Amino acid sequence: MSEFLWSPTYLLYYAADWCRDELPGTYTGEVGIQFFELTAELWFWVIAGAACSALASHLLPRARLDRVLRKHRTGAVFGATILGLVSPLCTFAAIPVAARVLQSGVIAPPVMAFLFASPLMNPALFTYTYGTLGIEMATARTLTAVSIGLVAGFGTQLLQRYGHLASTILPQPDRYPVVAGGSGAALAQPAWSELPRRFTKDLAFISKWFTIGILIAALSAALLSPEFVRTVLGAGSRWSVPAAVALGVPLYACGGGTLPIVEIMIQMGMTPGAALAFFIAGPATKFHTVGTLGAVFGRRLLFWYLAVMILGALLWGNVYPFPDDMPLRRSSFF
Repeated sequence: MSEFLWSPTYLLYYAADWCRDELPGTYTGEVGIQFFELTAELWFWVIAGAACSALASHLLPRARLDRVLRKHRTGAVFGATILGLVSPLCTFAAIPVAARVLQSGVIAPPVMAFLFASPLMNPALFTYTYGTLGIEMATARTLTAVSIGLVAGFGTQLLQRYGHLASTILPQPDRYPVVAGGSGAALAQPAWSELPRRFTKDLAFISKWFTIGILIAALSAALLSPEFVRTVLGAGSRWSVPAAVALGVPLYACGGGTLPIVEIMIQMGMTPGAALAFFIAGPATKFHTVGTLGAVFGRRLLFWYLAVMILGALLWGNVYPFPDDMPLRRSSFF
């Protein structure tokens, strides 16, 4: 019993109760209650996601990824899409991997499939989404990532066939970050002795963004009215999906860090379709993503990237068959 009393979940709920008792009727109290309760529900999933990310970084078959991305066969597009989903690489890491492969000057459709799918889903992001919003949303994000990766790969193949997308783009090595192959060296398989360091690094990174996301979610719950959220993002608004896409520009900084914000927004009336659109468009419309893609690959490929991502977000946000009264799964541990 004493071990349970000292568990992180108990201590966080105790802090929430203190805010409820000592700061009743104040914005500070409301923010504190939401912050500590959300943290109590999500802290375990932050650790689990960091562990998944660290394991995926060591289990990812880097040599196979390198071979698949260089192929031009139709089957390679499917393989590159799946490798994009299981890869723990974020956008900044996926861009240099793609750029290194493209230094030969030929755009391979599998490279585009990997580049488009990788930021939308990875093992850690699946874990975070499952723990925060449930298996339905985690599955939906995975399916949409697959569809967008395939559209990007086969669409690139079609555009090249009709001369609408240049077949030769030489990315400049000095224009992209030196991570995950950005130096131009072959992708090396990390040693297992590096696993604890990778886990610690991933945990520190995602903990920072989850903390920021939980704070923004708590402020939103305290300062925004459910009526306002339903008017803008609810089922009765014809602009809910475009508005969610637009929100991805200022709010989407880290895939895991945005989940607490979306959880609160759904509780306040945001439709799951709008949430799904936010998850798709967010990685594409981040300022540093747009800037890096434009600098490394040029405007034409940047426009192709934005078109596929934004149109995919609008499509899936409007047609995905979530019922309006889908229960939100909230998880806690201990």
